[in-house]
Parts: sequence; structure tokens; C-alpha cells
Amino acid sequence: MKRLLALLLVVGLITALVACSSGKKDEKAEKKEEAKANEYTMSDNVKEGSVIDGVMTDIQKDDPILKRTTPSWLETCVLYEVNIRQYTEEGTFAAFEKHLDRLKETGINTLWLMPIHPISETKRKGTLGSYYSVTDYKAVNPEFGTIDDFKHLMTAAHDKGFKVILDWVANHTGWDNAWITEHKDWYKTNNKGEIQSPYDWTDTAQLDYNNFEMRAEMIKCMQYWVEEMGVDGFRCDHASGVPATFWNAATYKLKSVNSEILMLAEAGGNAVLTQYAFDSCYNDALYGQSKSVKGGVAVSTIKQSMQPSDIYVEGSFPMNYLDNHDKNSYEGTIVENYGKTYEPLLALSFLTPGMPLIYTSNEEGYDHMIEFFEKDTVKWDDKPKYAPLMAALSKVKTENAALNATNRDFKVLTKDEDYLFSFSRSKGDNTVIYVANLYDKDLSDAAVDLGADNVKCVLHYDGTTLDTKETTMSGSDFAKKSYKPYEFYILTVDAEK
Repeated sequence: MKRLLALLLVVGLITALVACSSGKKDEKAEKKEEAKANEYTMSDNVKEGSVIDGVMTDIQKDDPILKRTTPSWLETCVLYEVNIRQYTEEGTFAAFEKHLDRLKETGINTLWLMPIHPISETKRKGTLGSYYSVTDYKAVNPEFGTIDDFKHLMTAAHDKGFKVILDWVANHTGWDNAWITEHKDWYKTNNKGEIQSPYDWTDTAQLDYNNFEMRAEMIKCMQYWVEEMGVDGFRCDHASGVPATFWNAATYKLKSVNSEILMLAEAGGNAVLTQYAFDSCYNDALYGQSKSVKGGVAVSTIKQSMQPSDIYVEGSFPMNYLDNHDKNSYEGTIVENYGKTYEPLLALSFLTPGMPLIYTSNEEGYDHMIEFFEKDTVKWDDKPKYAPLMAALSKVKTENAALNATNRDFKVLTKDEDYLFSFSRSKGDNTVIYVANLYDKDLSDAAVDLGADNVKCVLHYDGTTLDTKETTMSGSDFAKKSYKPYEFYILTVDAEK
């Protein structure tokens, strides 16, 4: 009898343990089913606890997608910001598509399209509103055409060798976005329960990134454009206004679809943002220093904005710009801001560590601040003024490994001069040297030690005329030399001699 009771007790304990174990499994399964029902789930192929509901809590070193990588095509990226609305009289995808061949000849290889989504009418600013007041993240602005027109543009651009990235507005939506009525809890509210606007952007509503369901839906919207439309990445508006944990999770999901995407943050260099999510951030310092050169300020300080610091995690890099839609519309044109310094400073932006940006109409030398909320078509010439220089600079950028975006080698060659500025960049056997007079007066007997005897001049601008004929020169030619105002040279070292 005792043996029977003992046996029954053992059986009971085993049954209880099995039931407990089964209960835990059922509970875990129920949680996953509940998450699925709420339309936000843990990311696939990653350890539990790493990416949950749009939050990156732990970067697993053994996960290939979570490792910080830089797509090889970014090394030679020449980025061009496209303002679809103002690019043509029609202001459509189809009309812009006709400019692809011209841009290809200019050396552009990557297109950044300003936001293409429908624009809210409620609290709209101006007649047409801001591109950054998004009504629907999965639709296109009918002002620009149909989704089929967009697909056609994507196909045409890819066929011609372009990469295409979209401008993504994750910090806020427009007031006509369906999320406003369907998911008010996805937005920040005041103590009266009213949805708030960020800053003075009264045409937009501030999203609340404490809501992880919203985060997950935002990621799904981004993933749609990569998975279904084949876009090659994103320029992320006001990236610093959104938690880095969101960007990490978004990038993980996007790279699980296409590991070769570009992620560009509208933010200053930031080790938190570039730790994983972003390849590049704005080089705001270079923009500011470049503007000061026109005023006759000594150029010795410009070097401080050219050397990437440890605020950029290895593999990431600055985006070097002299203009963009914000600067053009609110701070002046390239003609106002740079005058005759534009040519040498444009060359400098191509040769500085990182990738260069050109904004709509920069190749034209357009002396007009383009309207932001109204129709204001760019007036194009048959032969844009700066297109030949941009084409030549793009060629130098893409053909010299020393100018790779992730290469941080940078050496200033001039010492204590106020206006003559020279630097070199090297990678392996390849070296590129920049020498420029950034002053509005002649310089005579100016000396720079190139650090090489045999050099090849691949681009020379004498202040008026561009010369791209390759010419052999000697380091001694620059030991004591005269320069015209804004004259500059781009040289490469002949490694075979």
C-alpha cells in the first residue's frame, strides 16, 4: 500500500511539473499571439530581448544584421537633393524623370527625394503646405502624380544607375493623418488632452515615442517603401527629435530587407546615432565655416570642420553641404552666401572626408530663395553654370580611393597662412591634394609642401576658367607660387614614379 501511495505521489508530481511547463509555453505563445493581434511583434531572427516593439535594448554582436556595416556604394556617393514640386513647371515625378540623363552627366549617383507623401490641409501653411506635414506614410502626393508614376521614376532611375532615398518624417505627422482620430494615444498631449505641435511647426502634430505600438507601425511604413518600392534608404528629418532606440530598431528591420541601404540623419555628428542606425550625419560646422570665408575670415579654422572626430563611430561619416532646402529658403542662396568662393568651396566639400551634397538648382547657380509653401519653379538654363565643375569633381571623387567616404585620412599642408589652404588625403598608393587661394586678392610667393615630387594636376580653376586636362607637375612648382583670387588645384600623386 505504501509503495502504491508513493507511486501515485511521484506520478502526481510529474504531472504537475509537465502542466507547469506546458503552462509557461502556453503563456509565452499567448503573449506572441497577443502581440500579433496588436500588429506589433518582436523582430525576426534576433534573440528575445534585443528588438521588441520598436525598441533596441541590446545589440547582439553575433547577429550579422545588428553589426555596424557600411555599404560599399556609399564610399563614392554623390548625393543630390530633389525638390520635386519646384523642379519643373509641372512639379511631377514624370517631369523630373526627364532630367535624369542631365544629372547623370553631372556625376550625380544618388537622389534624395524630399517628402513625397500627401500633405495635410488642416492648419496648412501657405497655399500648398509643407512637405513635412504628412497625411499618409504609404501614399504619394497627388500633386506629384500617382504611385505608378513613382514606380516608373524608380525604375528609370535604377536603370540609369542611380540610388534613390526618401525623406522620412518620423517626429510628427500632419493634422489630417488618420492616426490623429484612430490612435490619439500615439501623440503627445497637454494637460487638457489636446494634441501638441512641436516647436512652432503648427501645421504638424507631435508623435509620442513612449507608445511602442506607434513605433512598430512607423517601422512598417518605412519597410513598405524598401520592400515594395525598392527605395535605397532614407534621409531622416529631425532625427535627433526621435529616440535612438527607435532608429536602431527601424534600421534593423530595414536591413533585414536590404542590407545595402543608406541611412542619413538630419542631425549633427553623433556617436549615439551612428553607433548602429545611421551611416551619416550633417556636417553643420563645415557649412558655417564655409560661409565665413566669403567675409574674408582666415581659413585656418576651416580645417576643424573637416576632420571627423570620434563623435562618428568608425564606418560612419559626415554629409558635407553648402546648401539644402532649409538653408536656401531661409538663409540665402549660394550666390549670396559664397559669391566667388563657391567654386573652391564646392571642390573642398567633395574632397573633405565624408560625402558631398548638391541641392536642386545649385548646378544652375540659381540666385533665388526658393519658396517653401508656394509654387516657385526653378528657371533652368540649357547649360547650367556649375554642371561641368560638378561633373569633374564627381569624377575625382569616384575614381580616387583616397576620397572614399569612410576614409578619415586628412593632413593639412599649409601652416599659419591666412588665405592659402592646402590638404591631402591618402589611402594605399592613392593621394589627392587640394591647394586653393580662398581670398579675393592675388597671392604671390605662397609656399606649400606637397610632400611629393611628382604630381598630376587633374583639375585646375584659375578663378574664371575650368581646366580638366591632366597635366604633370612637380612639387617644386608649389614651393613658391602666385595664385589668382579663388584659384585652386586638385592634384593626385603618381604612385608609379
